[in-house]
Amino acid sequence: MTRVSDAEPGADHVRVHYGMCGSVPLQLFEFVFEPAGCYVLDCGAFTPLFGLAAGKHTRRARALDRVYDDHGLDGLLAAADTVTWLSGDAIERVAVSDGGRFTRPKLTIETRGDAPSYSARLHDVDASALHGALADLDGDARVDDTTRTGLP
Repeated sequence: MTRVSDAEPGADHVRVHYGMCGSVPLQLFEFVFEPAGCYVLDCGAFTPLFGLAAGKHTRRARALDRVYDDHGLDGLLAAADTVTWLSGDAIERVAVSDGGRFTRPKLTIETRGDAPSYSARLHDVDASALHGALADLDGDARVDDTTRTGLP
């Protein structure tokens, strides 16, 4: 379900769909990378018993996908619970891990100064394609490919 949207050469942004962060409750995140920085969209919290077990996180992710398809980035920004903008100067590096054999792929955004850092496990994403799309978008080469970080 994770989609790296508009990732073809010359794209003006890369959308990373359906990332989960935290422990209890888990947070659903979307990330939209642009040449000038990254939007971090917090799209809801889900508890294990009433959220995850009932599939609410998957339904919310599908709904966000439909909003993006119908209304683009502006609609997605409006649908998020909170939106944080990280300017390119605030981003130290972005790392994409394939998760290895036992875990999901992971996206990490490390920041400078007081800006918050983010790390999310991604659902159904091709880590190599994501790394390539982000590297093409960012000419500063701050995107690391940390493959095979899980157990072999």
